[in-house]
Amino acid sequence: MNKVDIKGKGTMELSGGVLRLRWSRGAYVGIDVANTALEAIASLGQGARLPMLVEIQGVTHSAAARKVFPAPSSISRMAILGSSPVDRVVAMFRLPLLPTGFPIKYFTSRDQAEAWLLEGFGG
Repeated sequence: MNKVDIKGKGTMELSGGVLRLRWSRGAYVGIDVANTALEAIASLGQGARLPMLVEIQGVTHSAAARKVFPAPSSISRMAILGSSPVDRVVAMFRLPLLPTGFPIKYFTSRDQAEAWLLEGFGG
């Protein structure tokens, strides 16, 4: 299994050694959906510590879902990909508040996000 549906709100897949979470544009992510995403990380990662790309274009999260974050034992670094000023504000508001245990950075370019994720991994 390389691709997992996240309760109809998005998909998670493992491709090229990177976990890729693509939220559907306009999706509302509640706590149950966020927890399903965490389960998908565990399922696809199978205990490995992997880089992760999260696409947040046009997505809103509940307060509870914003507090749910992957464990550092499953993620080596995370790139958040957005496309609008609203996406940037959401990401910049969240990032300083999250003690993640891994580097996390916001991007508007998929190519730059993927290059950063694969730095030092021979990608």
